Amino acid sequence: MKTARDVRSRTRSIVVGVVGDRCSGSMVYALKTALEDSATLRVVRVSEDGLTGRADLCLPVQTIDATGDPLEVLVGESRGVDLLVVETPSDPVAASTDPLLVQLRRRCETLLVEVDHHGEVVRACGPEGWSYSTDGDPAAAAAPASPTPERVICVGVDASPASAAAVSWASIMATQLSCSLRLVGVYGTDASATTRTRTEALTDLAEATSRISGPAIESVVVQGEPAESLLDASRGAALLVVGRHGTQGMIHSALGGVGETCARLADCPVVIVPAPTP
Repeated sequence: MKTARDVRSRTRSIVVGVVGDRCSGSMVYALKTALEDSATLRVVRVSEDGLTGRADLCLPVQTIDATGDPLEVLVGESRGVDLLVVETPSDPVAASTDPLLVQLRRRCETLLVEVDHHGEVVRACGPEGWSYSTDGDPAAAAAPASPTPERVICVGVDASPASAAAVSWASIMATQLSCSLRLVGVYGTDASATTRTRTEALTDLAEATSRISGPAIESVVVQGEPAESLLDASRGAALLVVGRHGTQGMIHSALGGVGETCARLADCPVVIVPAPTP
């Protein structure tokens, strides 16, 4: 597990991915972060059908024009850097289901920060097992600029590998940010799609608690639907962390996963941690 001590001292590097005309918010965020953290910054502008007729962005930073599949280009350009910044569509539903962003969340090998057109963070996620130092690290932007006095990081808990990865990530972040942890286990009702029992939820919480050392822990067991319960439990929190189980296909696209629902509706930043690769 990488910790803050393992992060080598080096110049921070940021890539801004530009697809279409969405770049104003990502540039605001990236320029601010680069200035604060003395980071290097480059813009990668991607086109699938050639570069002819594209307007000059007139940006005061290194700009690379690339042709090809935007996903493959941005995944490749972000390897070895500290932060990839992209701007989401203005419509919340489109932002949650945008095919490029959905695939970037699954494949990006660095911290991915999605911002709105004002440069405000709407979602952040990174590879399982990463931790980030708040000492000049762009990852600190994933937490709110002025967290609530409680400084709580809320994390969803079940028996899955994705949940275990989320708890591990949240525990490291809580220690670094001097936050407490709120572990939330959800069990279902007869009418709900959640089939877990209260006993199973309590068992999962106890198992998760046994793996944590450092931050103060609060365990909460809630009856209801997972996304709605996590949204309620995370109100007033500094951060909500959920595991990504890797569910794909038509049902997932139509209904949305728990993580995607939380990221769209939560009133705090959301970090989605993928399950470890088998």
